[in-house]
Amino acid sequence: MKVSYRIRQLLLALFLPVIVAGASALAQPAKDEFQPQVGQAGKDVIWVPTPQTLVDKMLDMAKVTPKDYVMDLGSGDGRTVITAAKRGAKARGIEYNQDMVELSKRNAAKEGVNDKASFVNADLFESDFSEATVVTLYLLPSLNL
Repeated sequence: MKVSYRIRQLLLALFLPVIVAGASALAQPAKDEFQPQVGQAGKDVIWVPTPQTLVDKMLDMAKVTPKDYVMDLGSGDGRTVITAAKRGAKARGIEYNQDMVELSKRNAAKEGVNDKASFVNADLFESDFSEATVVTLYLLPSLNL
C-alpha cells in the first residue's frame, strides 16, 4: 500500500511528539531517584561531600595500593570508596543513610568498580572495621573525637 506524502506528513505530525516524549523519558533518571542535598540531616552529622581533591590527598597520604582494604566511615555518595577502588584497592563504605548507600552503588556501577567497591547500610559506631588497612572519614570534629 502506497501512502501519500501528505498522509506521511500528518502521521509524522501526530506521532513525533509521542516518539520524542518517549525517548526523553528513557534518557531521564527516574523521577523518584534519590538526589542528595548538601546539608541534609544524617544520624550524627549533616552531609557535606568530601571535595575530590581532598579524597585524592587522603588516599595519597595513606599510600593506598591494590594490596589495601580501605574502609570509609560515613561514606556518603561513595566517592572515597570509588576512588580507592579505581586505584585497585578493595574498598567498603559504611553509611547510615540507606538512600546514600543505593546512590553509592549506582555511582560505583557507573564508574565500573563494582568488583572492588562495596557499600553497607550500618552505623559506624557499631561496625567492625578491624580488617581495614586504611580507614578514612570526613566528619565533623566533634564526631571524630
